[in-house]
Amino acid sequence: MESKLKSLVAELMKEIEQEELELDEATTTSNVDGYNTPNAFKNSDGTDEDDEPESSYVDRINTSTGYTRVTENRFHQLRKEDSTPNQKIGVGLRNVRKQLSEIEKFVEWYSRIKTENGLEKSGYWKRTNRNLNAIKERLNKITEKIHSL
Repeated sequence: MESKLKSLVAELMKEIEQEELELDEATTTSNVDGYNTPNAFKNSDGTDEDDEPESSYVDRINTSTGYTRVTENRFHQLRKEDSTPNQKIGVGLRNVRKQLSEIEKFVEWYSRIKTENGLEKSGYWKRTNRNLNAIKERLNKITEKIHSL
């Protein structure tokens, strides 16, 4: 019985080794299709039959990701809205307040990470310190503008 088991195990091991040797192809992408990005190699000179206008392509991507297109004419659109200046300012500042509370939440999270891990400012990357200084400057400018409102 024991010899049959040993021979069976030896036979199975040979089969496994043979299958490994007969490997046709190997991949390190966990079986993910390569270059499956829409329009990765799109001919953007407008000669493709299925070429869609850039604006509709961007709108389609924004819709699928939940983002909205930001245009340079937002101030002009704001001025043309059918609401009073008081309404425009009130609604706009309410939105700014909401956005600031979200920023405040993120800063609190980063502060907690810093505290929990015992990090010092001297241990930050150079770019992190530059970003912190740029944020401080922008906040100071925003504070001045708020005071002038």
